[in-house]
Amino acid sequence: MSRAEKCISKSNLKTLIQIITHTQNIPGETLIWQQLLEEGADSILVRKPGWQETDYEQLLSQADPSCYPRLMIAEHAVLCERYGLQGLHFGEAARGNITEKDISSYQQMGWSLSTGIHSAETLQVASNNWNNLLLSPVFDSISKKGYTAAFNESFRLNKNGFKGNVLALGGVNDSTACKARRMLFDGIALLGAIWEKPEKAVKEFCRIRDIWRKIN
Repeated sequence: MSRAEKCISKSNLKTLIQIITHTQNIPGETLIWQQLLEEGADSILVRKPGWQETDYEQLLSQADPSCYPRLMIAEHAVLCERYGLQGLHFGEAARGNITEKDISSYQQMGWSLSTGIHSAETLQVASNNWNNLLLSPVFDSISKKGYTAAFNESFRLNKNGFKGNVLALGGVNDSTACKARRMLFDGIALLGAIWEKPEKAVKEFCRIRDIWRKIN
């Protein structure tokens, strides 16, 4: 029996799959973005720690414009508006600097908003201003060696009234995607499994997609 066949399907679960970009520049990266979106990725979070606005803009200019509506970007509201992107992502530190006025302005633009969290307890106080929360590390990280799982396999997500989506981040691959589904996550965010071997990124995504969505 394949992993996909073993995966427990939950009819009340959404099937969100987000790709997070590699922290460094990858040759031909924007073409891979396009292929991943064509194969069913719901969104791509463009996040390159340490990059300036001009670095991001140079990368975005290389992407096919058809990708823009499904690209999230880390913290650069100017680029989100200029390129018609899906929305903004804020790290834990940046989240503390966002005002209610900022949130209201972003919502009026129709942008999706996401942020990262590192404990299930945060869900108890999470604002419904956020469309997506990325909870990590759910499993041992692939991209950050030594960044170990903060949850065991008996964990079941309780959103405590939070109305947005909670995505599992950290160590999600073809072995753990089904476990994330059993944990009742609304979706998964993929980083290391996709970019560990960029030349196989699309093939690996399709493998994980089929397991998560239980496509036979």
